[in-house]
Amino acid sequence: MEQTEAPLFAVLGPLAVADADGSVTPLPPGRRRTLLAALLQHRNRWVDNDTLAAALWEARADYPSSISGSIKTYIHQLRKILPEGTDGEARLAGRGGAYRLTVASDELDADVFEALVTAGVAALGRDDPAKAAGLQRRALALWRGTPEEDTLDPVAARHLDELRWTARYTLADALIAAGDPGEAIVLARAMLTEDRLREPAWERLVIAQRAAGWQVDALASYEAARVLLLDTFGAEPGSRLREAYRALLSETADRAVSPARPPVAAVLPMREPAVPSPAGRPRRVSAALLALIMAGVLVLAGGSATPALSGTGGTGGGVAAQAVPKILFGLGPDPAQAQLSPLMQTGVGMMTTWYHKQGNLEQFEGWRADVIPQVYASGRALHVIVGTWEKPESVETRFGRGCGQPYPLSDEFLPDMQRLAAAFAGPADGPPLYISMFSGLQHLTCADDGYLNDAATTNYYLALKDRYFDLMRVMRAAAPNLRIGLNWDGWNASHDEPETGAGLSMFQYFVEAMRASDFQSFGAFTEDGNAEHIVQMVHELGKYGPVMVSHYGPHEDSLTVYRDDLQQTFQPDVLARLVADGLFAFSFKDPDLQRQSPELMTLTATVVRDYGRYPPTG
Repeated sequence: MEQTEAPLFAVLGPLAVADADGSVTPLPPGRRRTLLAALLQHRNRWVDNDTLAAALWEARADYPSSISGSIKTYIHQLRKILPEGTDGEARLAGRGGAYRLTVASDELDADVFEALVTAGVAALGRDDPAKAAGLQRRALALWRGTPEEDTLDPVAARHLDELRWTARYTLADALIAAGDPGEAIVLARAMLTEDRLREPAWERLVIAQRAAGWQVDALASYEAARVLLLDTFGAEPGSRLREAYRALLSETADRAVSPARPPVAAVLPMREPAVPSPAGRPRRVSAALLALIMAGVLVLAGGSATPALSGTGGTGGGVAAQAVPKILFGLGPDPAQAQLSPLMQTGVGMMTTWYHKQGNLEQFEGWRADVIPQVYASGRALHVIVGTWEKPESVETRFGRGCGQPYPLSDEFLPDMQRLAAAFAGPADGPPLYISMFSGLQHLTCADDGYLNDAATTNYYLALKDRYFDLMRVMRAAAPNLRIGLNWDGWNASHDEPETGAGLSMFQYFVEAMRASDFQSFGAFTEDGNAEHIVQMVHELGKYGPVMVSHYGPHEDSLTVYRDDLQQTFQPDVLARLVADGLFAFSFKDPDLQRQSPELMTLTATVVRDYGRYPPTG
């Protein structure tokens, strides 16, 4: 398959049609969209008015007085957005109360997707991993999300979903065969974040970790998979996973010296609710491996095995350490100012700063000499929020004209972010570097109110997602300890506007990007209270991976809101629920507000001391 242009019709995600210039435009909800979906399901076949009417109207009572006349109207509207057919054949033909939409095999993304996946599997079978990886990357690039229910019949949708898993399995195999196990590890973890019961994904994680020389982590991954399968199904892993384990044991036994321990933070929590062992059947975890894998298994379980809680009141004078969950606390607005805060003595384990413009790069690169090494030497993580905040304008993208902030899509942005990652880079086995990318990404476009607001908005977001995948590749290569995630506003889950793709509905258009991320993040800063927003956002974002509150601080610095937010959020039962949903870190915007009020300083220090998982350095 040598096709490079986007297919004319797209059903792998929101139903869309490519314009004459090649840009892909999702169709807004309505009869025209429903009609196109029905015709695509029956493409290249004549579809009578009765079948189309059943798709257009839910019940016969809703049928218009003239079914054929109404359908003709919608057909006329649909023809306006469709290109001409090939070889003189009408794209959308009609005859005697029936219509036929002609679609070539390379004009529907689902057909192209299946052909690419099949060709990629065949290429790997011919021992051509580079070709196989390229084909599967092209296939997966077509996947913009799960097909909508009315676009494909359930059997076809399920078939395509399984093909997507096949594409990712084959890509992981090809990466390992081509000598790139690191990317295969990232891919396997992304698959397991989506579905932890996919045994082939565990198999590839173990094999990739073994190929990377991470024997200890490979052993931990196998044991985590084994415990999960025993608890869920009462069955041992299948033959392929067991064979990978036996090969790992054989290789480990042959090593005179154990390999260096890979980065602890490389295994971010992949959440799974704790599943108790069925009554009467003990867990069969090998004693020889238990001590070795305990920390890894707990991390892979995402901290869901929370100890029993004592008390439900707000934060007060100290809570028993064994009775509460622990998270990572951060402090901004930069390491120099954070170091002066008394909070550093209570258990702050991460320092947060911001990137706004190119001028920040020289400052950060200057920190390489002293500030950054000192932070990492103290055992603390670093966290950078990338928020560009410039005036949106018209920009050209490969999807057509877009409208939004030009810098994130510019030629300069990618090398600038590579410099940013290199400036903050630390050793792979040291504390992590977290990057929260595109702060408040809902506000990057001109429309500022939804993914589907207009074609220019959608095109900008499509290009932004492409850019994000490029950023992940470039920045991970520049910083071995890097973890990257998108950054949302904290109120995004508190409302929903499906028609424009705003609020909660916006997440569905970024599913692939979020699943490929190392963590999810959002800021909480509204002036009328953030506690409920935090609960809602962690619950929603936790479906895609571990969650960080990237910067907390009420707008206008309201002392009352700050106090109420902390007292409502940092109760043992509330925090236990948040951690179970995926919360692993919480960063305070800056220490200025605490300095204004001794009461708030005491409250914040107590929260960090009682719930922080970084030990004070004194």
